[in-house]
Amino acid sequence: MTIIQRTIPKAIKVAGVAGFAGLGIYCTKQFSTAFAESNEPKPVFSGLGFTTLRLQSTKTVNHNTKRLVFEYPNESARSGLTLTSALLAITHPEGSWLPTIRPYTPISDLDEPGRIELMVKQYPDGKASGYLHSLKPGDSLRFATSLKGYQWKQNEFSHAYLLAGGAGITPIYQLIKGILKNPQDRTKLTLVFGVNSEEDLLLKEELDRYATEFPERFNYIYTVSRPKEENSSYRTGYIDEELLRSTFRESTQNTKVFICGPPAMEDSLRYLTCESLVYRYASDLKSQTTVPGTAKMSGQTKSLYPEPNVLTSSLKVGAVTGLRSNILKLHYEDKATPKQRAYVSALSGGVAGGAVTRLMGGRLVPGLVVFSLLGYVGQSSYNAIDTWQMENANTTSKPFLQRMADSKWIPLKSLSDDDYRGILNEKVLSIEAEIALIDDKIGELEKLKTSGLESGNSDPAAK
Repeated sequence: MTIIQRTIPKAIKVAGVAGFAGLGIYCTKQFSTAFAESNEPKPVFSGLGFTTLRLQSTKTVNHNTKRLVFEYPNESARSGLTLTSALLAITHPEGSWLPTIRPYTPISDLDEPGRIELMVKQYPDGKASGYLHSLKPGDSLRFATSLKGYQWKQNEFSHAYLLAGGAGITPIYQLIKGILKNPQDRTKLTLVFGVNSEEDLLLKEELDRYATEFPERFNYIYTVSRPKEENSSYRTGYIDEELLRSTFRESTQNTKVFICGPPAMEDSLRYLTCESLVYRYASDLKSQTTVPGTAKMSGQTKSLYPEPNVLTSSLKVGAVTGLRSNILKLHYEDKATPKQRAYVSALSGGVAGGAVTRLMGGRLVPGLVVFSLLGYVGQSSYNAIDTWQMENANTTSKPFLQRMADSKWIPLKSLSDDDYRGILNEKVLSIEAEIALIDDKIGELEKLKTSGLESGNSDPAAK
């Protein structure tokens, strides 16, 4: 089973800001020599880097969804995106110190010249979606790199099942359009689209047209959980096990399942889809005494966009820290010079940075070079600051507060337990010495008294 992730994990909000700040240095895009030698304009979203587009028009779809059309700087330019790609939009919501980065899937033809169209649903607490809904024609929006997802190959599967919920229809729609546009691709498609109400059936006109145009290759089921009309023509309810089992009527051999929707829906459908596929698979193979596991089905570990755990751990750049510390410990025995530390930071930053760039669909070598420079410059800056602090710390004159704390005129300065023990021991020794002197005086007086009594007893005159 394949899971399509429409949104990127929240961890990318923090890691993405730092990551794309570094990637801003990598503003020179990489293009092939074919574009340089021809008159065809360069693709708009090739490689890593920032691209600013002007909003051409907006169209309200329903109470919380808009279609936004952005124009390219060159009217004959094309996007350069591949099927199952998303764009990272950089927004600056009012009252927010840091930019917000969110992925959005284009719904227009990826090879359409001059323009690209997004469909954006506004959420109650959505900073990015609220910002996009506030844009007016003529405003500009900056995009970072594109996210390349699952690499679709024509005729790799005989049938693909597409399960969408709410705004999760946008990546599913891009996949449907790309497959049906290709006359060489004979993959059959079945869409199950679940929404809350009838007005949430986004892209319905386009989907109806595809079903009419490709009746043997594409069919769909709409299910509405809370229909506003009493006699609704759509199926009522959620995407449940009963619906899935009735949908998966054909053999599950050489099939693919894509899921995209709210997190709660995706979590529940992961289990239900596997149960339904295993049930269908067991029905196809009644002669077997055991039910095969889901691993028998192809594409179990793939995903449209990078898996959240892989992408999050990469953007945390844990590899940089681990690789750097191991090199310093094993090779230099934690006794590296500042120059050696800068060299190690450049090496580990390049390796991890190249891996991050490759996971996000970019080229390995440019990412390696950029993050190597960042690692070297960052470590060199740290070394310079550390050296300056050490030089100032070795001055003979102590800071004013330190000199005041060491002064004997401060009666209430803080002392440690050892200081108090030392003072008490000195006092005890002094008292013991005074007691010894007193004992000596008392002894001398007793001797004088004793000697006086003896002399008086022996003198007759005294009697």
